[in-house]
Amino acid sequence: MGTTYDARRGTLYNERITFFGNVIAWFVHLLFCLLFWQLDVTSLFISNGVSVLYYTISFYFVHKQWYGIFFTGLFIEVVYNAIISTIILGWDVNMHYFILMMAYGVFFMPSVTERQRILTTTLAMLIYSILFIYVSDGIVALPQHIEQTLGLFCILSTVMMIAGLSFIFEKAVVEVTDELELSNERLLRLASTDGLTGLLNRKAGHERVSEAIEQAGRDGDPYALVLCDIDRFKSFNETYGHDCGDRVIQQVAATLSSIDGIVVRWGGEEFLLFISEQSEDVYASVEQLRRQIEATYLEYEGERLRVTMTFGLAVRMQEDALEEIVKEADHYLREGKRNGKNQVRTGGVR
Repeated sequence: MGTTYDARRGTLYNERITFFGNVIAWFVHLLFCLLFWQLDVTSLFISNGVSVLYYTISFYFVHKQWYGIFFTGLFIEVVYNAIISTIILGWDVNMHYFILMMAYGVFFMPSVTERQRILTTTLAMLIYSILFIYVSDGIVALPQHIEQTLGLFCILSTVMMIAGLSFIFEKAVVEVTDELELSNERLLRLASTDGLTGLLNRKAGHERVSEAIEQAGRDGDPYALVLCDIDRFKSFNETYGHDCGDRVIQQVAATLSSIDGIVVRWGGEEFLLFISEQSEDVYASVEQLRRQIEATYLEYEGERLRVTMTFGLAVRMQEDALEEIVKEADHYLREGKRNGKNQVRTGGVR
């Protein structure tokens, strides 16, 4: 089963490969058509004129994304013109190089199965070998300088097509790989972020706070964990509806985000804060947060709703297990709830 990455890469790759191949083939055969008209080689003038007409029609195939039809017609046209041109003009004009290009290019063509790639490549090599063995001089003799110029043009055209196919393939893969990396980054952010508040969710927050505690322990810095809970949150949902409750959570989250630390939506109306700060300052910082939340009314359906929070503060001077610190902060939070709410409770430094 294909992935979104495969589909996106295929879209870019198919469109660019087919359009590039069609433009180059149309242009090359137009030049051949004009050249053989000037040289009065009627059979090749007509042959290349038909090719120009085919590639003009093929722009429609490319537009409609009929890649199977495009590939079949391209293979037949290239091999046929290489055969008839080599037979008429001889080996030294290098028309057989286009068969080599087709053997290479078939692996870049879209909507071709592995079996088809092997069969068409084998066929191209077989035709090339037959021409090499049985064709030397052509039916029509060209002036030596024309023959040399035409031979060089065929070689350069083949090299240009091969280089172009390789460049387009690489560019499409790089572009889609970049998109995939960006998508993975977005998915990672979504997986680690709370959808309502934009804060870290509990899983990602647990990891980030644990890392911060380890770093603080290594550096010998004091730090604190704060577990805080919106007071009487259930009443907002019951009285005004869950939309109001969501607005309360979002407003509180925005205020808590002003701290210089890590803010996590721990669950429901509960938040966890990590603050790396001197122990004598951290209580003042949390108290300021509490007052700021209390002073910020929520305007909802014409009413000014007062929101308050209770905070449990656990301060550490050395590394400790996250679960143990959260347990202590939760103890102080419950103590604050029992003693009137809307306050900061702590037991001092450990």
